[in-house]
Amino acid sequence: MEEFKERQRAMWAAGDYATLSEHIAQVGELVVERAGVEGGMRVLDVACGAGNAALPAARRGAQVIGLDLVPELLEAGRAKAAAASVEIEWVEGDAEALPFEDDSFDRVLSTFGHMFAPRHGQTAGEMARVCRAGGSIAICCWTPEGTVGDVFRVTAQFMPPPPDYAEPPLLWGTEAHVRELFADAKDFAFERHSASIEWESAEGFADYFMDRFGPMVTARQLLGERFGELRERTIEIWEAANESDDGRFVLPQEYLMSVIRL
Repeated sequence: MEEFKERQRAMWAAGDYATLSEHIAQVGELVVERAGVEGGMRVLDVACGAGNAALPAARRGAQVIGLDLVPELLEAGRAKAAAASVEIEWVEGDAEALPFEDDSFDRVLSTFGHMFAPRHGQTAGEMARVCRAGGSIAICCWTPEGTVGDVFRVTAQFMPPPPDYAEPPLLWGTEAHVRELFADAKDFAFERHSASIEWESAEGFADYFMDRFGPMVTARQLLGERFGELRERTIEIWEAANESDDGRFVLPQEYLMSVIRL
């Protein structure tokens, strides 16, 4: 287990996810809005990366903690918070073992981070444990049906299989799985959105993305010459999904937002 998490830590430290994630920053803004974050609330951003949800929560006046497994992403978050003149506490930690007391937070958030923790039940249980009764958990996860899901499945064909205990991250992008994980919740609200990318071409975005997205940087290191095939198949998925009719590239990236009221 610890070896797997060390590999995850190294994978997400590779590349430059802090910069790449700025292109989906609107997701953090939306999840904070839908969660009803208000000034004075205690808010936890789980697997926060560089703070896409933590930053807008802090701008609303909440008392925010951002937790992540990867020190490099926390450092990037600190720099962004300083530039935005907001106060956020940054904590290195594991989504499967949150270092906080029961009922510590009014809102628990995550945008595309917690879904990569290997044991979903453990992660969901920890998020529910630290969220007070009457509070909410609000999460955004890529759907299996979207273009990110397609790319994940293609990438899995090239990479070594994960350990048996690691559940597929894309399950978090299904309503049934979220309902099952939080079976004791009082209420659920689900929305589907797209974190669209606009670029001059699919090829151009591939150059940018594959130099910065940790899993792709890791795949390039492991695959050597075979990485070219993975790149080609990824571009094929993107070009088939292109929503532009003016020669540019507009990539839809569907995600599921789940708001779980405890």
